[in-house]
Amino acid sequence: MALQPKLIVADEPVSALDVSVQAQILNLLLELKEEFELTYLFVSHDLSVVRYISDRIAVMYLGQIVETGRADAIYDNPLHPYTQALMSAIPEADPRRKRERVFLQGGVPSAADPPRGCRFHPRCPLAVKRCREEAPELRQIEDGHEVMCHLVD
Repeated sequence: MALQPKLIVADEPVSALDVSVQAQILNLLLELKEEFELTYLFVSHDLSVVRYISDRIAVMYLGQIVETGRADAIYDNPLHPYTQALMSAIPEADPRRKRERVFLQGGVPSAADPPRGCRFHPRCPLAVKRCREEAPELRQIEDGHEVMCHLVD
């Protein structure tokens, strides 16, 4: 903090920590963000942590952004099939509330030799011929909410 950075890259900063320690670190990061007007590039596989710390989210698959937007837009209305699968895997705090789980089939393709067309098509339950042949572009669907999928309008 002595160098007064404007951007801090945090790659899985709380992944190996106990949940109570995670909460303390996340709260500290939020306090520092406000006090020093920081921006974080926060990388994590823990979607609960991402929701807590993030204003905006970018979801990546095989090294490519497939959806980006405000955190509430991504959590309330995930558009990309991969994002939908990720969101369905978040544990529900209330055992009476049931979330329909999206299970992906097959293994993750090689990032060094990604599939032709949409990188997600081998695991996508919605894939059509176009997905196998043509790579989609990241398109704005709603204000500030972009998705890389042929099937989302």
